[in-house]
Amino acid sequence: MRHARYVVGIVGLLICMQTPLQAQAPLWLINERTTVRAISFRFVDTQTFEKSQLQAQMVLRAPSWWDRLKGWLPFLSPNRYPFDPIELARDVVRLRQFYARNGFPQAEITYPASQLDTARNTIHIVLSIREGPPLVIQDVGFYTPAGRYLTRALEPSLRERWSRFQDQITFRIGDRYTEARRVAIQDAVFNWFRDRGYAFVHVDTEVHIDSVQHAVDLRFVVDPGPKSYFGRIEIEGNRSVSDRALRRELPFREGDVFAYSKVIEGQRQLFGLALFRVALAEIPPQPRDSLVTVRYRVSESPPRFLVLQGGFGRSNGLGAEVRWTHRNFLGDARTLTLNLLANTGLLARRGPGTPTPRLFRVSALFRQPYLFSRRMEALVSPFLEYQRDPLLEDSSEPLQINTREFGLNTTLLYEIYPFRTLTLQHTLSRALQLAQQRRDATGKRDLFDKSTLSLTATLGRTNNYFNPRRGYLLRPFAELSRGFIGSEIDYYRIGTEITGYLPLTQRSVMAARLLVGHLEPAGQSGAALSGQLGEADSLRYRNRFAPIFFYAGGSSDVRGWGLQQLGPKVTRLQISDRDTTVYYEPVGGKQKLVLNLELRFGVPGLSSDWQAAAFLDGGQLAQHQLRLEPSAFRWAVGMGMRYQTAAGFIRLDLAYKLNPSYEDLRNPAEVYRYRQGLTDQPPTVHPLRRLRLHLSIGQAF
Repeated sequence: MRHARYVVGIVGLLICMQTPLQAQAPLWLINERTTVRAISFRFVDTQTFEKSQLQAQMVLRAPSWWDRLKGWLPFLSPNRYPFDPIELARDVVRLRQFYARNGFPQAEITYPASQLDTARNTIHIVLSIREGPPLVIQDVGFYTPAGRYLTRALEPSLRERWSRFQDQITFRIGDRYTEARRVAIQDAVFNWFRDRGYAFVHVDTEVHIDSVQHAVDLRFVVDPGPKSYFGRIEIEGNRSVSDRALRRELPFREGDVFAYSKVIEGQRQLFGLALFRVALAEIPPQPRDSLVTVRYRVSESPPRFLVLQGGFGRSNGLGAEVRWTHRNFLGDARTLTLNLLANTGLLARRGPGTPTPRLFRVSALFRQPYLFSRRMEALVSPFLEYQRDPLLEDSSEPLQINTREFGLNTTLLYEIYPFRTLTLQHTLSRALQLAQQRRDATGKRDLFDKSTLSLTATLGRTNNYFNPRRGYLLRPFAELSRGFIGSEIDYYRIGTEITGYLPLTQRSVMAARLLVGHLEPAGQSGAALSGQLGEADSLRYRNRFAPIFFYAGGSSDVRGWGLQQLGPKVTRLQISDRDTTVYYEPVGGKQKLVLNLELRFGVPGLSSDWQAAAFLDGGQLAQHQLRLEPSAFRWAVGMGMRYQTAAGFIRLDLAYKLNPSYEDLRNPAEVYRYRQGLTDQPPTVHPLRRLRLHLSIGQAF
């Protein structure tokens, strides 16, 4: 049967040829072992679609560059792509249908130039495409079922808004007609009316095609139905969570004007409580009436669950986390989470000789999801942590722990729109630093209180929050720590991050980011940092401000440098029982300015899950005033690959420093010995230190 299938397919393949083949093997030599070597497209007149779009319509596949590379690598065997002549004929039909749906009803697709290599038993499929004249829009109209103009039939309060909406979504005279665009307009009109009180609207389309003139007349027939209001609200499936706690999360009440977008928002709000496996909204079958019944079906998750997870990061090494959560704690949809975090620092690589960070933290998180409004929630989190901060000198404590801190975080979170939030947080803590930053200073312990108010926001609009292709985001922040709120360090810190995204083609997008920040120490803190209170106090306050200063460099910052390694740095001697090492310690800055520009594009031959990138990063830190001339920045360029998984992008970036500093290209131990006068030999320049490799999760910005 299969042999007969190939005979029939080859006969059909030969019949489809419109010109005789010359200087190549005859296609009747194709057999069941023939494989596809390549698939090419040749355009006779015009080319409207990218080749990747056409390839996506086909079932037959050809080897990618990765398959060809595997043929040269040991222990790897390339995939086999068998050729099926019948499937090729079907692919031609699929391509013709694709062109017809997109306004080219007379597209001609043939493959007379396809080439068979009998020595390798492979075929190169060459598809010749003549698109022909496109269908263009001649007239577009919106009418009622009675034949009246829709605008005249609407209530006066909607006419102006409808006219603006119609201008935004409809075809223009002379546009190319596509089925996808027609369906999109029909759906947009349907949703527009459903969001303005017409729950039972009907939208139909009449398409009249003049095949001689290649013109299309479109007629959208809209029956709005009666003006509707929210009626009965039904909730099913909740066992331990009360109806009252769920109803208050809904953005509407009985008697409000119906809007389907509010129904969907209510579904998102219920699922966002993190109490349910499933939360579904539906409009059950009902007569076209002025009252609309809305139903939500939920399925509760187990009330208590335990999560154990581990991971590895280049900067923090091996880590583990244990998290226990009690859903619906004390009722009213509250949650309680107990958390134990251990970042051990094992296998961490932050730079030659740089101390590995360690963090051990115990915390609890109490969440109140409704506070005066469904858009506002409160979070209260007591914590206790032990840390080895690489910016401070090691102590004699176990694991070189040099900071202890306990305190309370209190947060108010207000959701403006989905993923657009305003957050006010107060942190009150007592910190103990166990060592000074330099060995020539006193080793007394420094115990002090911290009280910090911070305000952050996420604003803007993008087409997709997790993988945006169009739009912008604005993330301003402000932070205040002063004595009148109980703090022993005084400063304010402000700044913002602006990101923008612009699609260039179907699979490419230009992304850009600007990050700027300013830190201003005040009162006794400012006097100590400026040296007015003596060296001991100056060093003590520098330790206190170590986690507050701005730093630059890292996988999501300026990628030519390691974490916090861009900008001024000094050599530090790290002495332990086993070894003595020298490393670069970042000084940090009071001002920061970072610029990022990244072109993200698809990789030919790979699926849409793969993405490549070319980027330019620049940044600077300053103690007093930023300089805007290009020479004041440290610049890096690079390339990267991304692969999209269910958990986000896995990202690999290789960056090259364009204008490194003196220390960037030299070993810290050699710099230390030379500056201390221990050797007359200048430090050796290492060109490979210009390169930096980052493996991360998520996009850079």
